[in-house]
Amino acid sequence: MPLHPSIFLTLTGLLAGFIDSIAGGGGLITVPALSLFLGLGPLTIGTNKIAGTLSALVALMIYSSKGHMDWRRGWVFTLFIGAGSFLGSSLNPLLPVSIFPIFLAITCPLLLWILWKKDLWISKEAAHTSSSSNPKALVVLGLLCGFYDGLWGPGGGTFMFLSLFFVSRLPLLTSLAISKLANFTSAGVSLYNFARLGHVRWELGIYLSAGIVVGALAGSILATRRAAQIVRPILLIVVLILMIRIFYD
Repeated sequence: MPLHPSIFLTLTGLLAGFIDSIAGGGGLITVPALSLFLGLGPLTIGTNKIAGTLSALVALMIYSSKGHMDWRRGWVFTLFIGAGSFLGSSLNPLLPVSIFPIFLAITCPLLLWILWKKDLWISKEAAHTSSSSNPKALVVLGLLCGFYDGLWGPGGGTFMFLSLFFVSRLPLLTSLAISKLANFTSAGVSLYNFARLGHVRWELGIYLSAGIVVGALAGSILATRRAAQIVRPILLIVVLILMIRIFYD
């Protein structure tokens, strides 16, 4: 007996919120759920932004309450995330979706290499130290990540986190916290844009968000306690989901 859509979306949101709050990539679970199983078609991305906005907000509140947010760098990165997201979500209706699996097919091997290159990852102790960053890098990375997140979305939060951690060289938990601020802004801007165009199914987004909030709360609390142990495995799961989606498409 098939699950009722409300139950199916809540359970899907629970898993997606847990993963998304740690390393991003929740959209890799929720987008197929909305498009393949519920057949939302062009309303999929807009509806998914409801869940993405709430997931990022919950995680941001947890990371911030634990003192891991660098607000000065965070707002610089986020400002340009918002600008890129607005441009991307405005362009989305004009492009064929067939180009996105090609892009993901290029990025997945790179992500896998990063995950298994252990010397690129800092130790648990180093994850809590401060680090300098290049403001220009934050601007460029913000525009690029925001544009991708608004244009398509799946994996956008993961790219934000990896950009902050590897390119800007920010501490692990600070990178996670800033990526959630940026992801919240990007998803919120995109949600407004899609809603303005009538591309959102609010009732389905609310069911999905119920699970997202609980999953994001659990995941972000766990990450603040055991970040060094769980971030790489969760990122690996995200990348594998990316690759499965590419193969399926």
